[in-house]
Amino acid sequence: MGSLFNYLETAVVLVTMFTLLVAAHELGHYLFARLFNMGVEEFAIGFGKQTIYEWMKRTYIVPIRPGEVAQIESTNPNRFDVESTGRRAPEDMVEIDTPQGKALKETTRFTVRPWPLGGFVRIKGMLPEDDGSETTIAGGFYSKAPWQRLIVLFAGPMFSVIAGILILIPLYIVSGKDQLDNSPVIGPVSKKGPAAEAGLKEKDVVTAIDGKAVKSFYDINVIVRDSADKRLKFSILRDDKPLELTVIPVLDKNPSPVLGPGLEFTGDKRAQAKLYTHFRTKRVSVDFGQAVSMAVSRPIQAVTGLLDMIRHPSTVKDQMGGPLSITAATYETVKLGIAPIFELAALLSISVGILNLLPVMPLDGGQMVLAFAEMFRRGRRLSMHVQNLVNLFGMAFMGVLILSVFYIDITRMIDNNSPPKDPPVSKTARPSPSKDVSQSPR
Repeated sequence: MGSLFNYLETAVVLVTMFTLLVAAHELGHYLFARLFNMGVEEFAIGFGKQTIYEWMKRTYIVPIRPGEVAQIESTNPNRFDVESTGRRAPEDMVEIDTPQGKALKETTRFTVRPWPLGGFVRIKGMLPEDDGSETTIAGGFYSKAPWQRLIVLFAGPMFSVIAGILILIPLYIVSGKDQLDNSPVIGPVSKKGPAAEAGLKEKDVVTAIDGKAVKSFYDINVIVRDSADKRLKFSILRDDKPLELTVIPVLDKNPSPVLGPGLEFTGDKRAQAKLYTHFRTKRVSVDFGQAVSMAVSRPIQAVTGLLDMIRHPSTVKDQMGGPLSITAATYETVKLGIAPIFELAALLSISVGILNLLPVMPLDGGQMVLAFAEMFRRGRRLSMHVQNLVNLFGMAFMGVLILSVFYIDITRMIDNNSPPKDPPVSKTARPSPSKDVSQSPR
């Protein structure tokens, strides 16, 4: 029953997190679409053909400029439109006379649909037509200048990142931050590896190695990292009782960060011997300025990590995760309490924002590339042939990416008992306590 409750709790947390993350992302699109007088048909949380709940309606006036029409009939009835699963009510768009001329009285419906893991903002006239008539729709997406469309598209990812930062700032102020503990105490021990085989346990205090006194975790690190396949005699205190164990570090041929006396990243990487235990951390309080700095650094770290994966494709399998990894992380985080849940939600929001900026369709970044191209063409639309090619490439890329992520998830589940590898360590920030950071005791 306990496990069942944990699974149910994880499901509730996942759905709630994604609902809020999607809402923040789509709010950015909606607010800037309205700022530029675009008509928004629906703000939906979830997917599905039927609306299960309508929680708000907002009515506004959209002017009809010369050469524009209220609406058009599609010239391509066979097109696939994943978001247009509902029809507007007649009263949602009514043509009226104003002192400034003809206008449309339009209504945005804020709805909830059956499948909660997603959502969308349906901006009027956002689907290209074969004859280019989408550019003549009053208040339509493509009737606006390319730079305005670019900002509307960018607003979603921007709001995702901002939402993550705004969650992290008060979280860091209230809960503080985890700082690596430089005391000579062993942290969590991996199930497989030299440390576990030798009998080392978490909270063991190392007093000496081969008779040489140890006063910090860095001292352990320095001795171990250059002692591959050597028998090291660890003098430890366990529950205040002296004990000696023989440990044989193994060489990890993959280069990993070299740490300095304060456990900071020195900027150097090399192959090092390891025992496969984890860092211990201690909680320290932070002030508002530190909290802001820490929160703002997280998107920077995410971008740095993404660029590092592009430069070093071999690290992708260690750094990227999909739905299964997110679910597993949520399951473990739920057991830790409310603060780690908020931190996970914030980091996911930041990740969603940054990944949406990848320059491929149908992501926001891919549509931004088209808007950029039209800016250089002085507002002229790209041909449907070019748009279809861009869409085809984007869908193929996303298909490969999705399959790759699922493959990584599955292989990670199979290999989850193998000794972990060192992830890249930021030069400006220490590893997050929510990540499984395995350094050599190192």
